[in-house]
Amino acid sequence: MTKKKTAIFVISGPGGVGKTTLLERLFKKKNIQNIFLRGVTITTRKIRPQEKDGRDYFFVSKKDFLRLKKERFFLESQKILGNYYGTPKIFHALAKAEGKNLILCIDVKGGLYLKKNYKAGRIITIFIAAPNQRELYLRMKKRDENKKVMRQRVRLAEKELCCAKQYDYLVTNKNIASTLKRLEEILRKKEA
Repeated sequence: MTKKKTAIFVISGPGGVGKTTLLERLFKKKNIQNIFLRGVTITTRKIRPQEKDGRDYFFVSKKDFLRLKKERFFLESQKILGNYYGTPKIFHALAKAEGKNLILCIDVKGGLYLKKNYKAGRIITIFIAAPNQRELYLRMKKRDENKKVMRQRVRLAEKELCCAKQYDYLVTNKNIASTLKRLEEILRKKEA
């Protein structure tokens, strides 16, 4: 019997579309936990009040991040809005050892990089979008960031939305329940 290859499912989309909420709900399901491992990104950005180090991200200094990058610690790494983000290779190794597939919640540039350059296994990309730009703006506004950061995030979101067609799937997050159901359908279909 041959062991199936570990697939990497990349979930991306602009900030504020609900990616984190979707993944939190998804991983509360035992059937998902049994066949998927969730990777956690390392970042140099500041921790937000509702976030927890090690759960949402691993928060490190720029110096430590650049050292890890030099040591080839990441599957991919990107600089977004002045902060670094990287996906540790260890999560792929852990998923492989456990016979699971890996789910990564990473930025659009990182997702497209993996889709183009990662040849060691299957990459399935899923782009999460808000129903419309107004809704996206309202969701971003809830993050309580200053106006300068908000403008940068809006410009970045516009660029990211242009990349949606390069992803394998586009899922519009109108409400969490239906989006979660659609996401599970994709994962189950492609997991087999």
